[in-house]
Amino acid sequence: MNATTIQWAALGLCSAGAAVRIPGLREGRGRTMFVALVLLTIAVGLSIEPIYLAVDAALGGVNIANLLLRLALYAVFLLFGIRMAAAFGSTRARRLIVGPFGLSIVALTVAATLYFFVASELAGSSTGLHAFGEQDTVQQYAAVGRLYPGYVAACLVIPAALSAFDRHARIVHRFACALVACGNALVVVFVLLRLTTVDLMYWDILLPFSAILLTVLGLCLIWVSHTVGRKSAGSANKLA
Repeated sequence: MNATTIQWAALGLCSAGAAVRIPGLREGRGRTMFVALVLLTIAVGLSIEPIYLAVDAALGGVNIANLLLRLALYAVFLLFGIRMAAAFGSTRARRLIVGPFGLSIVALTVAATLYFFVASELAGSSTGLHAFGEQDTVQQYAAVGRLYPGYVAACLVIPAALSAFDRHARIVHRFACALVACGNALVVVFVLLRLTTVDLMYWDILLPFSAILLTVLGLCLIWVSHTVGRKSAGSANKLA
């Protein structure tokens, strides 16, 4: 699977993941995850060149679309972190993500992102800001943008892995948790590799988008598992 294909595949899966949750919204279920998946769909869409160039042109052609992508991803990881920590029963992960320390990190990340964006010369749309890669402020902007997702992912890897080994859970649920654990692990690996001088080449796209595919697929399977569980409980109650 090449870089472009995996980007479009991730966009399709994110869109489908958000769409299947629409019926539950009328019952007041899954609102947080729905918003997170919609924002992730937007972020993934803005990473694809034709979509990015069209959106950024409408916003003035100064790469505001890239800033929106970054801010959307921060919100996605914050919302995913809150819901996943609760789903995996990890109070420590939740405290690290939405406790005073975690909220301070996201606030500093947003502030630093805005600062480096404003401090950069970004006239002319460029997907991923590749045309401006030699600017130090753009390099710092990109580095800051990876750190917060890496932090949240690191908080979730162990709770997700432990849930995958829960013998009392359904097989599909355990498999889904394993996918989520692998997805978050890939995010951490990607962030750590980008801190080195290693040239990732096409893996610069394949690693993060593989993480998205694994995580969203895992979340969809968890949703399926919970839906089946609710229907089974409802049938049992009717028989009783």
